[in-house]
Amino acid sequence: MSEKKHSDCNPGVGCDVTNCKYNTVDCRCSANHISVQNEHAATKGETYCSTFCPRGSC
Repeated sequence: MSEKKHSDCNPGVGCDVTNCKYNTVDCRCSANHISVQNEHAATKGETYCSTFCPRGSC
């Protein structure tokens, strides 16, 4: 599995979810887009990244 280069990442978007296929070796997001969901969220903990895809399953 090849790691994405830093230049292929969304500028300024970090990712600590090491099991996500879009997380690079330097903890950046390499997805083409990012979708954060829960339209009724009132706190950070009530939001989630719906772009998440477990490594090896997407």
